[in-house]
Amino acid sequence: MARVAMLGAGAFGTAVGAVLSRAGHDVVLLCRTAEQADAIRSTNQNARYFPGQHLPPGMRVSTAFADVADADALFLAFPARVMDDYAATIAQAHPQALVVNLVKGLHAEHFTFAELFRQVAPQVRYTALKGPTFARPLFLGEWSGLSCGGSPSCADAVIDLFHNAPIVFDRTDSADAIDIASALKNVYAIALGLVGSTGPSENTIYMAATLVIRELRTILLGLGYDEGVVTSFAGIGDTLLTGLCDTSRNRTLGLMIGKGIPLDTTRSDFLAEGVRAVAAIEAHLAGIHTPLLHTVADVLAARKPPTAIFETFGLR
Repeated sequence: MARVAMLGAGAFGTAVGAVLSRAGHDVVLLCRTAEQADAIRSTNQNARYFPGQHLPPGMRVSTAFADVADADALFLAFPARVMDDYAATIAQAHPQALVVNLVKGLHAEHFTFAELFRQVAPQVRYTALKGPTFARPLFLGEWSGLSCGGSPSCADAVIDLFHNAPIVFDRTDSADAIDIASALKNVYAIALGLVGSTGPSENTIYMAATLVIRELRTILLGLGYDEGVVTSFAGIGDTLLTGLCDTSRNRTLGLMIGKGIPLDTTRSDFLAEGVRAVAAIEAHLAGIHTPLLHTVADVLAARKPPTAIFETFGLR
């Protein structure tokens, strides 16, 4: 049994925490507010995300970082925009911790969260853990796939935590590659949402999906990463899940923009991660041919109409 801290009590943090608790670990779910913690504690449910579904027995909640000071593993499951604050706190309180990042996004300055931790918390054992995993099926115990990016020893430690859980793993030595792939899939989900907004045939949908996967491969190879990441759970798996399922926030954003529905994507609480990822990605891809990604950036900035995605595909 390991002592696990889940930093973030949203849908995904709760789901992964429940999986780890059922695997026999001592899991503390760290909430942002006392009200959230009290509600979960009194009902044994995170009713906002999983109404009617009880948490595993023994899964605890807290709002104090000090309560997880002795954790064997820290799982990150909070909004990407607060990563800097948590990285600094972890560097001080857990300088040699096993840190498992579930957050899908990029850093404006350091590009990947793996690089952020190398800079501000170099002793931390950072691992990226991401894949095609919506929270509700994961919480309910349905089979899922995850990619683990990090050193072999760290990856072994992380995967061992999920013994007997209904999860299939693949792995790579590069946490950066998993960070990048998991952020790119949000951008490409917007692209596929733009395509889907026109009510296309299956031919068009899967043509577009194939071109998205090709551009993902172009980017990873252009940045010097193993192209095997493309066929990982964090690569093709997460890209297709997020891009083709209507329960995806980023695909829904593309659908709404394509249908002309007004949106304020500058709000601080806006949850479509692909919007924030575009600028960071474009800043690091000089010289790499990425017409789909650039078109999404232009559409989000209102420099081009939503139909420009079809011009990128070569369609009229």
